Amino acid sequence: MLNLYTETAFSLRPATTSSVVDFSVPRAEASSARSRISSARTTNGKNSIKDEDTFTANVLASQSSIYCRQCKSYPRTFYWRVLHNGRVLEVRCADYARSENDVKEAYFTLRFDFHNQILPRGVCFADLDQGDELHVFVCTDKNELLNLQLPTAAFRDPTLLRDESTDRWCRPVDTSTLGIETVHQLWASSPLEVFLTFTSGKLQKISRRSVNGAWKQDNYDDRSWGASLRGIVSRRGLHTIEYGSHQVDARTAQAMATSPDGKFLFTICLNHTLRAWDLYNGNVVATKDLLGIERDPNDRTRLNPAEAAHIQVFKLPNERHPFIMTYTPHEGGQFKVWEVKGGSTDSIVLEDKYPGFRMCAPDPDPSGNTVWSMVGFKLHPPSDLKPAGLWVLWRNHNFHQLYNCRLEFGDLESSWASNWVICNPKASSKALAPEFVKADTDDPASKWLEFFFYPERYSESTLETALAIFTEATAVKLTSSQKEASLRQRMCTVIAAGVSLRKYEESEFDYDRFAADTDFHWRNLYRIAENLNESRNAPLALAHDAFSDMIWITMADKCCAVRECSKIELLQQNKPEEIQDLETVAARIWTHRKVSTEDGERFTDMAKLLTASRRFRQSFSAELSRDFTVAIEEELSVDAEYVTPARITRIYNSIAFGESISSEAYEQLEQDLSDLGELQSLDNELFLGILELLSSRTKRPKSSLRNTLFGNLLLSAGVLDTMSSQRELLMDLLALTIFADNELIPEDGEQNLFNASELFQQLLPLLKLCERNLWLAAHTRLVPLEIMGVDNRPNASRRSSTAGTEETRLVTIFEDTLSKAVRPQPAVERPLMYVITDQLSEIDDWASGRDTIAVEDGSIYLQCDLLAQRQYDFATDFLRFQPSTPWSSYVKGRLAIAKGEYDMATGHFRRASFGLACGKAVGNLVALSAGLLSMVEAECFNNGLPSYLYHVASLFECTSAYTQAAYFAHHTLKAMQPGQKEPSPGFRAQVLSRLFQAELKLSRFTRAYDALAQLPDAALQRSCVSSLVTALLNSDRSILGPRDAVETLISLPWAMHPQLARHLDQSLVSLEKKSIPGSVLSSTWPADDSASDYLSVMYAIRLAQKDYRGAVAVLYDRLRMTRKHARARHDPQATALRHALLALINVMACVSPEEAYILAEADEGKTRPVQEERNGGDSGQGTSGKRRRIIITLEDLRKEYQQLLDRCSRIERGDFDFELDEESEDEGELPANQSRLNLSSHAGDAMEL
Repeated sequence: MLNLYTETAFSLRPATTSSVVDFSVPRAEASSARSRISSARTTNGKNSIKDEDTFTANVLASQSSIYCRQCKSYPRTFYWRVLHNGRVLEVRCADYARSENDVKEAYFTLRFDFHNQILPRGVCFADLDQGDELHVFVCTDKNELLNLQLPTAAFRDPTLLRDESTDRWCRPVDTSTLGIETVHQLWASSPLEVFLTFTSGKLQKISRRSVNGAWKQDNYDDRSWGASLRGIVSRRGLHTIEYGSHQVDARTAQAMATSPDGKFLFTICLNHTLRAWDLYNGNVVATKDLLGIERDPNDRTRLNPAEAAHIQVFKLPNERHPFIMTYTPHEGGQFKVWEVKGGSTDSIVLEDKYPGFRMCAPDPDPSGNTVWSMVGFKLHPPSDLKPAGLWVLWRNHNFHQLYNCRLEFGDLESSWASNWVICNPKASSKALAPEFVKADTDDPASKWLEFFFYPERYSESTLETALAIFTEATAVKLTSSQKEASLRQRMCTVIAAGVSLRKYEESEFDYDRFAADTDFHWRNLYRIAENLNESRNAPLALAHDAFSDMIWITMADKCCAVRECSKIELLQQNKPEEIQDLETVAARIWTHRKVSTEDGERFTDMAKLLTASRRFRQSFSAELSRDFTVAIEEELSVDAEYVTPARITRIYNSIAFGESISSEAYEQLEQDLSDLGELQSLDNELFLGILELLSSRTKRPKSSLRNTLFGNLLLSAGVLDTMSSQRELLMDLLALTIFADNELIPEDGEQNLFNASELFQQLLPLLKLCERNLWLAAHTRLVPLEIMGVDNRPNASRRSSTAGTEETRLVTIFEDTLSKAVRPQPAVERPLMYVITDQLSEIDDWASGRDTIAVEDGSIYLQCDLLAQRQYDFATDFLRFQPSTPWSSYVKGRLAIAKGEYDMATGHFRRASFGLACGKAVGNLVALSAGLLSMVEAECFNNGLPSYLYHVASLFECTSAYTQAAYFAHHTLKAMQPGQKEPSPGFRAQVLSRLFQAELKLSRFTRAYDALAQLPDAALQRSCVSSLVTALLNSDRSILGPRDAVETLISLPWAMHPQLARHLDQSLVSLEKKSIPGSVLSSTWPADDSASDYLSVMYAIRLAQKDYRGAVAVLYDRLRMTRKHARARHDPQATALRHALLALINVMACVSPEEAYILAEADEGKTRPVQEERNGGDSGQGTSGKRRRIIITLEDLRKEYQQLLDRCSRIERGDFDFELDEESEDEGELPANQSRLNLSSHAGDAMEL
C-alpha cells in the first residue's frame, strides 16, 4: 500500500505569555455582573506536577477537535480542547493563513474555567452562515447546559468579553428534563437547534427562532408511558449498559445527524441500530441493524458507550435522496452506505446501498496481535470535478494510523479494494535515544541534554514530570538553591547525585564504569520521559475541513496536520516494490499535481538506491556511526586542503571503514542493490537524480496571504521534519559513496561509471547547507510580537522592544530570518494539504538561496543577524558554517570584538583587509550585514585600505579597545601614500585625532604627542593639547604621580612646535583659572600634596623652556596666592612666603637687567587713600574704578625679603612695635628702606598672629 501522505505534529504553545486569557464561567443557576478573569493555571511550574496522574489530569486533553465555521471569513477555523480534569475549555484560532490586510491577527487563546467537569462528548460548536459569532454548547456532569456566544473578534481583542457582563455571552439553557434525566451527550446541528440524549434512552430537541430567542423543547421517546416511568424508577435490566456510575439504556443514541432538509434525525444507538426519527411527530420511522441483518430482540450486541459512534449524512451528484455512512466495530469493523428513500409523504426506508459487500477498512495489524479501534472517519462527498475521499483514523493506545481511499460509488467494490493509501504516522514515531559508545569524547550530559531539549521532541511539562518521578524513585534530595535552578541544571544535578567515580584498591579510577553508570541513569530518565511523551501523542479526533480540503488529527497535547508527500518523501517512505505504481495511483488521487520523473531516472531505481543506502548506514555499529559522523562534521567545518579523492580516502581510513563493515552488512547491501546490478554497477546518474529532486524549483505566483502564528508553528515543525529527513538521506548517500569508492576496483579496460569525487563535491555542500538550516530550525529566540501587514520589515529595522516579555514570542531563528519571507498560496484549486508541502518546498528553496543569494553569503548574513540581535553564544556556535572569505573574516572579527577577544579580532580584520579594501564589492553590504553596518560604515569598504583600516579603528575605539584602535589608526596613516588624495575631507585629521585619543587612553604620551604634532587643524590641536595636559595632571585620571606627570610633560619636545607650546601655556593658564574660584587673589591653598599645582607646573615648564620672564610672572602669582592663604597668615616664621619670595628673586636675577621688572597692580588698600587725597577727597565713579599699576624691580624684592626677615626676627624677640610700618606722611613717597610690595606691613596683612 502506497504511502502518499505524511504528518507534521506540533505543540500548541501560546503566541505570548499574555495571549492566554482565562474566564471563570459561573454555574447555570448563578449569575455574574461582569466577566471574572480566573487565575491562570500553571502547568509548567517546577513543582506543580509530581506524578503521571497529575500530568495526565492537568496537561493532557481529554477531548479535542477542530471546528470550521460555515462562514468563510477570517477567523474561520478553531482548535479546542478540554483540560484540567475536564474543567477547562480552551479555544484558539487555527487558521493556517490570513489576508495581508488583516493586520490585527486573532492570536488570543480563550480559556473557560467551569465549576463542574465537562461531560465526555459534552462540547459542541456551531455557527450560522451569516454571522460573526461562534456558539459553543457545553454540558457538565451536573446536567448544566451552557451556551457560550463568542464573537470572533474576541480572539483579536479579549476585552470584548472581559468588559461585558457574563450573561451577555454565557447563557444557561434550562429545560425541565435536565432536572430529572441524566445527559449522555449532546449534538448541535446549528446554533438554533441542539439535541440531547439521556441515559434513559430519551431524546430531546431544544430549538429557538433566533440566537437571542427563547428555547423550546421537544422530547422524543419510542417507549410507552409506562415503560418510560419504569425506566425512571429503575435503570437496571436486560436493556441497560453500565457506563461509569450510570446505567445507560441500550436505546440511547451514541451519535446523531440530521437530514439535509432538517426533517429527520438519524441516530446510532448502543443497541447496534441505526434509527430515523421524524422530528415533526417524534416517532421512529425506520430502524436498521448497523450490519443490515435481522437480530433477535434479546440479542446482546452492543456498542461501547465509552467510545464514539460514527455517522455521516451526505449527498451524491445527480441523486435525489441523501445517503448515510455508518461504521460498526463488530464483525471485523464494517462500513455501510445507506440510501434514505422516501420523504415527507412516503415512509422512510433505510436501504443498504451495497448489500452483501463487506466494507472493511485496512487493519494496521492484519495479524490481530494488537487491537485497533476507530477514532473516526470523514467522508469528503464527490463533486463533478473530484471523486469522493474517505479518511479513516485507527488508534491503538497512544499510536494511530490514518488511511485514505478514493471512492467511486458507481464501482464501489473495485475502488474500495484498490484505492487505499496510507499516511506515514510520523507523529507516533518514537525518538531513538543516543547510543552509548565507550571512550566517547563527548560529555554525556551535553549529549543527553541536546537530545532532551531538541525542538518539538519533549515539552517542558513532560521533562519536569519525568524529572520529578525520577527524583522520587532515586530518593535524591535537592537543596533549596538547587530547586530554584533551571531545568537543565536540575537534571544534571539529579543524575550526578546517583553516580560516583570509583577506585578499587590500588587500581586507577574506573572512568569506563563511571561513563556507563552515567549513561544508565540518563537512559532511565529517558524511558520515563518517553513514556509520558507517548501519552501526549494519543489521538483524540479526526477533523476535516471541507472548504480547504484539509485533514487534522488532534492529540492529547499536540495538533497534527496531514499533508501530501513531496517527491523525495514519496521515495523515502515507500518500499521499492510499491513505487512502480506511484505515478498511476498519484494521478488518480491527486488531480491537482503531477508526480513523474519525466525524462529523468525512474522512481523505482531511485527508491532502491535510497533503501539500500539507508539500510547500509543503519547496519553501522554504534562506534562506527559515531566515528563516521565525527569525520563528516570535521570535513564540513574545515576548508578543503586536499583534492577530493584524497579527502574521501582520508575519511575511509580514519574510521577504518572497510574493517568495520560486517560480512552480513555487505551481503545485505549487495542484495539491496541486486536489481541495480549490485555494487559494481553503481553509476552517478541515480545519485544525481535524487539530488535533483532535492533541489527542484517551481515558479509560484505572488500571494496576498500571510501565515498566521498558528500556521507558523506548523511550518516550523514541518521545516524541522523535512530538514532532518534530508540530512539522513544525504548522510546515507555519502556513506555509500565513500564506501563504494574504496571498495570498487575496476578491472583492466573496464570503464567505471561511478565517480565518487563528483558525488562527494555535490553531496558535501548540500549536507553543510542542510546542517546549517537544521541548526537554525533547532535554536530559538524571543522576538517582539509583530503582526505584519503588507510590508514585512527585516530584522535590521526592528526596533528594540520596550515592552516586557509578555509581548514577545518564541520563534526559531530559521523562521525569524528565512521562512517568514515566504508566503502561502491560496487553497482554492489545490487542497491545503498540498499547499503546506509546497510552501515547505519553497521555504527550502529560499533558505538555500538558489535564486536569491549565494550559500556562503547567506551564511554570513545569518551570522550578522545573530550579531545584530546580540546572540553571541549562538553566533560562536554558528561559526562552523562560515566560509573563508574576506567578508566572513570581517564578521568573525566583529564577533570577537563583541566577546572582548580583541587580539583574535585583530587577526580576522587583518586577513580581511585587502579583500574588503581593494577587492571587488560583494554586494550591498548594508543588506548583506542584516543591519550590522550602517550606510556610512558601508562606504568604508572597497574604497581603499585607509578607509577600511580607519573603520576598524573606530570599531575598537567604540569598545574601549584602545591598543587595537591605536594599532589600526597607525596603520591607516601608513597606508596613506604621500600625495594621495584623502578619501574624504579632513580624513587625515580624523585619523590623527583617533590615534591621539587612543594613545592618550593608553598613557602613551609620547606617541600621543607625535600624533598631536601632525594634526593640521589649529583648533583641533588646541583641544588635543588641553586633553593631553588634563590626562597628565588630573590626579583622578592620570596613572603618574605629580612629579612624574610634570617630568613627562616637560620631556615632550614643545620647543620644536612653538604653536603647541603656546597652546600648552594657554591650557595651563585656563586650568589654573578654573581651579581658582573668582580670581587669583581669592585662591585657596591646594587641598593636599597630590593635587595638581598648575602654577608650579607652569613655572617648571617655562623654566625648562628658558622663558625666565614667564617664570617670574608665575612666581609672582604664586607669591600673591601665598600672601593671601590662611596658613601663611598664621605662620610666625613666614616660611612659605620667604620661599616664594626667594624663588622669585633667584629667577629674576636670571633675567637681563633691562627686563628684570614686574608690572603689577598695586593693592587697593594701599593705593586708595593716596588717590583720594590727590583727587581732593573725590571718590566718584570716574576715578574710583581705576587701578594703579606699579613696577616691581629686583631691588624691591630684595628689600621686601630683608624686611620679612627683620619682621620675623622682631616677632621672635617679642617686639610688636609696628608704628614704623605705617604710611609716610609724604603722600607719594615710601621710606627708603621699604619695598613697593610691602608684604611685611600690617596693611598688607602678610602675617597675622
